[in-house]
Amino acid sequence: MAGVRSSDLEALELFAGCSRDALAGLAARLEPITAAPGEVLVREGEPASRFLLVAAGRADVARAGRNREVHVADVEPGMIVGELSLLRGTPRAATVTASEPLACFAGDEAAFLALLEVPGIADRLARTARQRLAALVRPVPVRLRDDSELLLRPVLPGDRERLTDSLAHFSPETMHRRFLVGSTLTERAKAYLFDVDYVDHFVWVAVSRTDQLGVADARFIRDKADASVAEVAFTVADDYQGRGVGTLLLGALAVAARQSGVERFSASVLEDNRPMRAILDHAGARWRSAGYGVVETEIDVPAPSDFLPSDDLVPPLQEAVRRVLSLAD
Repeated sequence: MAGVRSSDLEALELFAGCSRDALAGLAARLEPITAAPGEVLVREGEPASRFLLVAAGRADVARAGRNREVHVADVEPGMIVGELSLLRGTPRAATVTASEPLACFAGDEAAFLALLEVPGIADRLARTARQRLAALVRPVPVRLRDDSELLLRPVLPGDRERLTDSLAHFSPETMHRRFLVGSTLTERAKAYLFDVDYVDHFVWVAVSRTDQLGVADARFIRDKADASVAEVAFTVADDYQGRGVGTLLLGALAVAARQSGVERFSASVLEDNRPMRAILDHAGARWRSAGYGVVETEIDVPAPSDFLPSDDLVPPLQEAVRRVLSLAD
């Protein structure tokens, strides 16, 4: 089988403007493969050994549902499939099947690192990821106790840049209760909070309908020693506290957790953080001291319907989770 040439890559829109010399190192690390319609290229649950760069044709991305596979995305020319599972060393998060004759370039971890070394490509991949996420994820309208409405969705890469504007909604006391800091966060903290993988670190954000500013977020972070347990945390802007946002977010976290195999939530909070303690009390929390004014608990992941204002919210929240999980492969 003939190898991959720089000119083969140069023809893809992803590499527009890149010189053949800049693409030579990457081309040398790639292998051309083809697939007929119906052929499986990546299977959910299998170990990741390569990523695929689609040159021509299309493929279907699906995840296992309760009774059947659920379509979550389409793969088109210029898209990359499977690089995150490869780099993280985690099983494939979805199955990719050719829906028409497909031509790809396959590479291992070293090839992906060579891809990132091509001038300008890292930024293009980040923009492409944002565009795919924005196109796939539909914000879910949610109504609060006072009949006001927010939009709830998984966090997106661009939310890191929008954080600064949203901080105006958070008092120093709220920031301290959540982050143990004043009114600012370091760039490293922002990266930790908003650059997530949706599998081991999932974040919901609630944004206002009028100005799209973030007014609340909730996250779970999976325990490295026990994948069935994840730590949860909430942040709600002062103007939205006491309006049922935290309760709503716990229900949304339960939806995401159940789709990701998380069975129990843990939490560590300041002893005087009564709003979060009250939410978790409703889920059966039993608190114990962790020292220095901090208490901790562990609970079963609750039924989403116990915390969401309507059972009608469960399907669209499940769909949003499915879509971002498809991109985690």
